[in-house]
Amino acid sequence: MMNAHVSMLEKEWLEHKIITRAPLGLLVCGVLLLLAVLMNSTIQSNVTYELTYDVDGMGSGFELGQQLSQMVFGFTGLLSIMLTTFYFPKTLRKERQEGSVMFWRSMPVSDLTTHSIKLVFGLLVTPVICSILVISADLLMWLVNVMMAQKFPLFFTGESILYVLTHWVEFIGRMWLVGVVLAPVAMLAMAISQKVHSPLLVMLIGFYVIKLFSDSLLGTSVVGDFLIEVTMLPLDVLLADNPFIAMSNIGLISLVVYFLLGAIGLLASLRLSRVVD
Repeated sequence: MMNAHVSMLEKEWLEHKIITRAPLGLLVCGVLLLLAVLMNSTIQSNVTYELTYDVDGMGSGFELGQQLSQMVFGFTGLLSIMLTTFYFPKTLRKERQEGSVMFWRSMPVSDLTTHSIKLVFGLLVTPVICSILVISADLLMWLVNVMMAQKFPLFFTGESILYVLTHWVEFIGRMWLVGVVLAPVAMLAMAISQKVHSPLLVMLIGFYVIKLFSDSLLGTSVVGDFLIEVTMLPLDVLLADNPFIAMSNIGLISLVVYFLLGAIGLLASLRLSRVVD
């Protein structure tokens, strides 16, 4: 059974190579940019002399290196969210359009297993793939710092490789938490994708239509505020100092309603997956 699950995850990876190619492409661009900076002595001199140092001569470089590392952290998180957002509206639709859904229906794999594998790949595996940017950036900065004997403060991120590893683990952990709060949207997207050709567009239009009509007909902004809160929740969890506080700020009732809608979306998707157009 484990081999079957691994094979299904591999299938998702082969059919959605953009999730791997996008981080790798950005990594190559980043490495080329780093090499260009290192080969330009003028840039190195400007950075070295323009930075201000505190008493021990290392504080400003450390702060700048931390800021650069955190910028990579946030950018990679946004990339992961974007890839996940584009993955779920098309994964089931793609199988229907290509006819591969009939092949998998002939296999001893339940619809629930298929949905579970897609959720695992989109919400948990995708951040791990994207995390290559985080650990590569930190590792490269650390290596440059070691080789240059700390003469180039721009890349100073820590005194040991421990920071590189802990920062990478922190990214994966936070992005898995982001995956949890993205799960209801993913479930709804898979359900909608089986009935419309442009599910992402339909979801975007539906968001504004529901918000507009709820504000007008109900005379209250409760529904609109709820939609905005749950839409911003993944970004809040990614960027907040404490992701759990960001989740608690939305309120328990809103969280329960949000995940209930996700469960309804999953049930609807499972029901629709039994019918092949």
